[in-house]
Amino acid sequence: MTEEREPGTVSGRSGINAGGNVSIGDVSGQVAIGGPISQIQSIKGADIEELRKSLLDFQKGLAKLDLSEENKSIINGDISAAIKESKKDKPRLLMIKDRFESTIDIIKESGKTIQNISELYEPAKKLTKLVGLGIAILV
Repeated sequence: MTEEREPGTVSGRSGINAGGNVSIGDVSGQVAIGGPISQIQSIKGADIEELRKSLLDFQKGLAKLDLSEENKSIINGDISAAIKESKKDKPRLLMIKDRFESTIDIIKESGKTIQNISELYEPAKKLTKLVGLGIAILV
């Protein structure tokens, strides 16, 4: 139960307090304000298979990119690590998400856009959903 203490300040049980300029806009996914906070994202069996398949399809599409050898090496390392993680009994979704985001960032830094590469766009679109990213990352 919450109670209003002074204008703009709300206090709840277990030390939950909000007040002052607290504003939350358009948010997708988990949100937490304050600390100490721990959030865990998990993925179910059927989604793990879809995630693994999408990572493998994405990896195949990467071979068609015209990138520097250094960028190819980084991207292949990131996606290979994400695929390896997806094969574990309890894959860490955050690690897979970070590796996928890193790959997207390097592709963008190279002047490419995922949405213009058909071999990458469909698996990337599936991956953004499965790891909890917005599709806008692909633009």
